[in-house]
Amino acid sequence: MRVRRVPFLDEYVEGGESAVLVGDRVFVLSALATTILAAISDDTVSVDAVAVVLEEAFGAPPDGVDLFAATAAAVHELAAQGLLEITDSDLDPGTVR
Repeated sequence: MRVRRVPFLDEYVEGGESAVLVGDRVFVLSALATTILAAISDDTVSVDAVAVVLEEAFGAPPDGVDLFAATAAAVHELAAQGLLEITDSDLDPGTVR
């Protein structure tokens, strides 16, 4: 699965968290969501690449948590909120790779 950011009207980042203006909506984002958006930037990237960035930033997930599945779930949530666009998804949303 590949994703890209939607165009933001404005973005403010402080202390690892951010606020993003998209259309007439403002989103206040956690450090995790901010890192995901920074990893994607304006390019189209794979969710696997985003997972690697998250692991570098936050460390390995706890035992029993699949890094790639958790990243895909976070990406799907950001897409559902209108912050990301899934550009290539030939997979079931619950499946990574």
